[in-house]
Amino acid sequence: METGKNVGKVITYGVVGAAIILIALTAFSTVENGHVGFRKTLGSVSLTVLEPGPHWKWPFISNIVEVNTQVAKSESDAAASSKDLQPVHSHVAVNFTIPKGLAYKLLHDVGLDFDAKVISPHVQEIFKEVTAKYSAEELISKRERVALETNELLKKSLEAYNIQVGDISIVNFTFSDAFNQSIEQKQIAAQNAMKAQNDLDKAKIDAQQNVVKAEADATAAKAKADADLYVAQQKAKGNLELAKSITAELVDYKFLETWKGDVPDAWGNGSLINMLPSKTPVPTEAAKK
Repeated sequence: METGKNVGKVITYGVVGAAIILIALTAFSTVENGHVGFRKTLGSVSLTVLEPGPHWKWPFISNIVEVNTQVAKSESDAAASSKDLQPVHSHVAVNFTIPKGLAYKLLHDVGLDFDAKVISPHVQEIFKEVTAKYSAEELISKRERVALETNELLKKSLEAYNIQVGDISIVNFTFSDAFNQSIEQKQIAAQNAMKAQNDLDKAKIDAQQNVVKAEADATAAKAKADADLYVAQQKAKGNLELAKSITAELVDYKFLETWKGDVPDAWGNGSLINMLPSKTPVPTEAAKK
């Protein structure tokens, strides 16, 4: 009997000890870094802000809810229509923070699922509002401007819910296949037009180069002709001066200078070759006799 009582006491003590340990473990909870906590008891949230670290709570009837105060990201798929009624889809990422001092009000007014309840619906609404101001092509070429305008409107809209928007990113724009084909065809046409313009510019440059070359060749030919004419004129002038300087006396002098005293063996009136200077008397028949 005593043994059975001792065993019963051990079991009782064990159960009580386990219950105490369980109660002790459930009486504390930890708030993670970058978060603030609020003690929630039977559905009522306490105003006391709990900083990161361990905190006491009533076992089984209370728990600690946490709100992230670090920079967080909300991502949404948005659909809208452009100014020219082109269907457009996009993926929008929003960076936001919850200030510590405003975390309780957000938790009280909206709840922890504020992303699904507030941020995503506002992103959808504002995206439709902004894209309706731009044509499909402008949405592509002015993406930064569209993102900036969306960001400004979203900041003002979410301030009422104590959510501070940092920046947003419009990851891409997706259009219908027909629109994508029209954009591709337009790009091809633009490339062909650019190629044609480049070919025309090249043809103009080649023509201008040919004109310059032809003018240069003509100038060179004229310069050579002028030079040849000048040389010929100078040569003719020299010949004329030389001709003027040749006199009968000079011819006789040059003849005598080179003459070795030889005379012809025969003389004749019809075949006489006068090799003597112009002033040398020609022998007569009487003189020969």
